Amino acid sequence: MHYFLAPWFKQFYRKRTLRTSHILDDKLSHGFTPQTHSRRGLLIDKLLSDPDVIAAIAEETKIGDEDVDAVHKRAGEYAEELVPSFNVLLYFRLGYWLARSFLRFLYWVKVGYSAEKQYDNIDPNSCIVIVSNHRSNFDPFFLIYLASRKAAISYSAGEWARGFPFQQLLHAIGFYIIRRDSGSALYRKMLERYVSLAVSNCIPQGLFIEGGLSRDGKMQPLKLGMLNYVTKAMGQGNCKDIIFIPTALNYDKIPEDKTLLAHQEQGFKQKGRFYSLLSFSKFLLQLVPHMLPHQHKPFGYACVNYGDPISLQQWQRQHGIDLNMCDNETRKQAIGQLGEDIAQEIEQHLPILPVSILSAIFLNNLDKPISELDLKAQGYEIFIGLREHGRYMLVPKQDEDYALEQGLYTLSKRKMITEVEEGLFQANSQHRAMFEYYRNSLGDLQTSK
Repeated sequence: MHYFLAPWFKQFYRKRTLRTSHILDDKLSHGFTPQTHSRRGLLIDKLLSDPDVIAAIAEETKIGDEDVDAVHKRAGEYAEELVPSFNVLLYFRLGYWLARSFLRFLYWVKVGYSAEKQYDNIDPNSCIVIVSNHRSNFDPFFLIYLASRKAAISYSAGEWARGFPFQQLLHAIGFYIIRRDSGSALYRKMLERYVSLAVSNCIPQGLFIEGGLSRDGKMQPLKLGMLNYVTKAMGQGNCKDIIFIPTALNYDKIPEDKTLLAHQEQGFKQKGRFYSLLSFSKFLLQLVPHMLPHQHKPFGYACVNYGDPISLQQWQRQHGIDLNMCDNETRKQAIGQLGEDIAQEIEQHLPILPVSILSAIFLNNLDKPISELDLKAQGYEIFIGLREHGRYMLVPKQDEDYALEQGLYTLSKRKMITEVEEGLFQANSQHRAMFEYYRNSLGDLQTSK
């Protein structure tokens, strides 16, 4: 039975995968590259046989205490973590359905601004790179889900994903696992060469331009290592240009907000993988009451804005620079400027949600109740100020009253505010830090006039 069923299942699975791939390749604006269908073992061998990687292995052997076999073995372990095993059926069939169901269970998902016509004109021999702010660990799943009608996006995952079953699952949906604080020169070179290999084959990429999750609601200092690796691939392989899509996302409720506020100073580096998994498990347990009949209602809105594309070729011409020809110091300065330009676009497109506006108002009225009429009057003033500065606001049903009412519902549900009597609301001063966190996404317009 085993000898009959195993070959039959493999053949059925292969035909199903190829059929799905052909259908999607026609439907997606940026279809699959040959590397997408390559066997993972071949990609690992290609990475390990890269001349720069071979040179790095030789250098590591020369300066370290390990013999060449031990260094080769370690390089193989790095390659196993880095190279994904993209599974078309899991990504576009099961994965898409699960992501859609789960994310829409948590939020009212909205796409605000999107430069669709400009995206349709992108040369197929360009690599698309979605560059976004980083608000939650859910960010890559949101962005993958929303972009799945255009392309299959490859993201990185941190150390928490190393090991069974997370590594295997994330590899299957295109993630590559990275050690963010590795001090190994060999590892950094292999990461650089893997990213270059992917980008040179025009595999769409996603990266977060901040140095980590925002722990105060503001944009964090930029971390440009991955951006530097990406730009090195232009002109290599099939990649004639790199197109950056500045992407901004925001939530009425960020699942990890309490954890982020509790670690504003030190962050999570000392906590380890177990702490991250425990925090995620606690969050899942919090969802259980929402699954009961007649109890479920989303946490609020989650909104994504896709900005106008930025061509690396055009950017270089405008600044009179060729990144592949300049020295290290000049290149470092240029990458810094490129990062700042993209970050400014992200900040300008950051969606303003009802909870952010109400948080600013309640912070100004922590010591006294405020009527719904006054809340809406102050909310309209903030709306006007934001419009004058060209900021995008999510106004569901094009009705400001309705938007603010939904924000009040979300804050009441979290017990951040209390309705002391009909139409009169009092902020809970114990949640001051939380109000500040959500207010900070307003940027310079953090208070009402």
